[in-house]
Amino acid sequence: MKWLILFILVLLLILAGIAIYAANFFLNVALFKDNSWYDEAGHKMMNPDNFNKGTSQYDLTEAEQNRVGARFWEADFAEDCWLETDSEKLYGRLFIPHPESKKWVICVHGYRSYGKRDMAFVASKFAEKGYNILVPDLRAHGKSSGNIIGMGWLDRLDLLQWLQRVLELEPQAEIILFGGSMGASTVMMTSGEKLPSNVKGLIADCGYSAVDREFAAMLRSAFRLPAFPILTIANRWAKAKVGYSLKEASAIKQLQKNQLPVLFIHGTGDKFVPHQMLYENMEATAGVKESLIVENAPHLSSFIYEPEHYFGTVFEFIHRYC
Repeated sequence: MKWLILFILVLLLILAGIAIYAANFFLNVALFKDNSWYDEAGHKMMNPDNFNKGTSQYDLTEAEQNRVGARFWEADFAEDCWLETDSEKLYGRLFIPHPESKKWVICVHGYRSYGKRDMAFVASKFAEKGYNILVPDLRAHGKSSGNIIGMGWLDRLDLLQWLQRVLELEPQAEIILFGGSMGASTVMMTSGEKLPSNVKGLIADCGYSAVDREFAAMLRSAFRLPAFPILTIANRWAKAKVGYSLKEASAIKQLQKNQLPVLFIHGTGDKFVPHQMLYENMEATAGVKESLIVENAPHLSSFIYEPEHYFGTVFEFIHRYC
């Protein structure tokens, strides 16, 4: 009997050690830009692009999207801009194709990506509708400085400063916040802060409802590991390692304080951010809400699968509520 108890204790200690190692490993891989394992192997497992399978069902191919976006990015009315926070120097690309327009949109990119890659094509569609556009690179992404990935929670405060930059350029701006993937969660998390009245509405494309819930999904899909107890341990360490806990970084909690109209978009083929999170976010928001669900579209690909329906819905929503 004593040997059995001893065996169980040793086994529990071994399992606890494995869980502690896994939690520390996962935090480093998921939340630090410069991670040797991610650079060597992790990008194959955790990069959102690798969760996208299939091709466009319509006329817009990824090559065409990239071609249009690249041309727009280098347009004569585009220029670089920079924002200095307390700890980082952040990059943005500013587009003013309509100097007299009061319509503005800030387009926010996704996890381990950057503005040009995710948002250049989207920005071009807004320009066609008379908007001026700001596309920031989030901290630890693109040309912006930093090593800690904010998962939207640190970025929400940066977005407040980007809003002020737009208002310096146009004090009467009517601003839409548009985000995809982590950018969508950034926008939703920002919605719970005190925003200037110039912000009129939000578009959230395939955003996760909370960081701990997204990481639980990532552990299961990419690593084939259970969320418990790995995330319980990781959550305790996150505050000290990255400055925020996984549980507090919640779009749901922030949306509960939001009164602005929100259009939620998700593809049912999304294997990076489960599309069921759309319903969690919709349930949480206190403002006017509508949804666009695109059948079979992978992660951040709905505007490729159904471009006319996608942008038609986006601009109709803005016209109606914002």
